[in-house]
Amino acid sequence: MSEVTDLWLVRHGQSLHHQTDQLQWDEVPLSREGRRQVGRLAARFGRLYDVVALYSSPLPRAWDTAAPIARALGLEALPLPDLREISFGQAGGLTKDECHQRWPELVAPWSDQDNLSFRWPDGESREEFRQRTVRVMEALVWSHPGQRIVVVAHTGIICGYLAHLFLGDPGLWRQMLVRPASVSRVEVGESEPRLLLRDDLSHLDAM
Repeated sequence: MSEVTDLWLVRHGQSLHHQTDQLQWDEVPLSREGRRQVGRLAARFGRLYDVVALYSSPLPRAWDTAAPIARALGLEALPLPDLREISFGQAGGLTKDECHQRWPELVAPWSDQDNLSFRWPDGESREEFRQRTVRVMEALVWSHPGQRIVVVAHTGIICGYLAHLFLGDPGLWRQMLVRPASVSRVEVGESEPRLLLRDDLSHLDAM
């Protein structure tokens, strides 16, 4: 692939679990603030040209972020299940204290960030999620050489992929944190990737 992919990464707007101590769950919705943020995101992307495709996690907080952006771009949002956040399994929707009470034996392995085999009951392991993150993002990039695309996803996907590109390890995602409703932009091709934007919230200044 000789041409670069112009990749715009959007983290979904603020959702209800950001306001509580709950671990995320699949059906968590956007908060009122998140819905306002999404309106500003749509206005920003309405001024962006030559976007050929918009892909989104199908989870509601991401999908409800992607839909207004897609309308502003005149595109149909394309759901991609592998863009969803890591699965917390039975722990999804519980607070951290509730998880500690229910599975005290899992507190230590959960706290050990180097434990890649860790998973909550019926959840996804850290290693499985890392592999999925790189696989889905690389597939999108290689499918769009020389084109501009938008991807709406979650912390784990966006930060993990940025850490993979620029730090060599998706496990270092905490060094690439992005905030809700933020925009990041990367050019990816055969040469070294270029980070043009990360965690940009300038579109929220008018709120």
